[in-house]
Amino acid sequence: MTAAPEKVPVPLLIVAAVREEVRALLPSEPPRPRREPPRPRGAVASDVSSRGRAEELRARPRVEDDATHALAADDAGRIGWPIIAVNPSITVAIGGVGRANAAGVTAQALSLRRYAAVLNIGVAGALPGGRVAIGDVILGEESVFAEEGIDLPEGPADMTALGFPLGDESWCRGNRIRGDAALLELIAPSAGQGVERGAIATVARCSGTDAAAAHVARATGATAEAMEGAAVLLAAHRMGVHRCAEIRVISNTCGERLRQHWDLPAAFNRLDVLLSRLAELVHA
Repeated sequence: MTAAPEKVPVPLLIVAAVREEVRALLPSEPPRPRREPPRPRGAVASDVSSRGRAEELRARPRVEDDATHALAADDAGRIGWPIIAVNPSITVAIGGVGRANAAGVTAQALSLRRYAAVLNIGVAGALPGGRVAIGDVILGEESVFAEEGIDLPEGPADMTALGFPLGDESWCRGNRIRGDAALLELIAPSAGQGVERGAIATVARCSGTDAAAAHVARATGATAEAMEGAAVLLAAHRMGVHRCAEIRVISNTCGERLRQHWDLPAAFNRLDVLLSRLAELVHA
């Protein structure tokens, strides 16, 4: 008897920096509620206003358990970062740019619900010497912290030289966080043509000079740089979800700022197609 083909594990948490990167999965934004003008200092709300506010709070969805997973995006944004349940199989977390935001939103989401897998998705810049062009997809075999480590007379060294590991060696080697190869293989059909596999650098500062871009490429061996991936994967592993990976679409070249080439609309459109196909795969 032939075994059934493995499917993308669900529930799946998708972490992005900005809404545009995951817009294919999100409903249109509802109109923002009209805000009352501020009251003069010392003014007291009327009984009617107080009762209305209490009724509004009671009517909001509550987060109770895995069965409901009905965290309202509005409330999530107020207490931390927006976490949006797209459907029972896919949740989107939007953390904002940078490693601190990425680790924070991932930990927040994983503390609210159990997930089978975590995927970091977004745009990235192509590093020199790589094989990717704007609009190409990179499946992150490794996500690499670019800055962590120590500056030595002979040059910068990663966390291995310090002797303080970032995580367990089963999923972390120096500054390198392993992406789950099996998960990437399951998601690869969603990516279509123009796909590369390789390392993706996670930087605190983007490369706006040729020297900076060359340094990141040399130090990490990465094909592209972004600002969140390794932090998302590290947080996922720390929270016990080891099926995790980073996927990026190239939106620009790195190097001398005035000579960089950008096409964010093309990158966002490619992400739209990838995520729409991924959603179909999940529900197949």
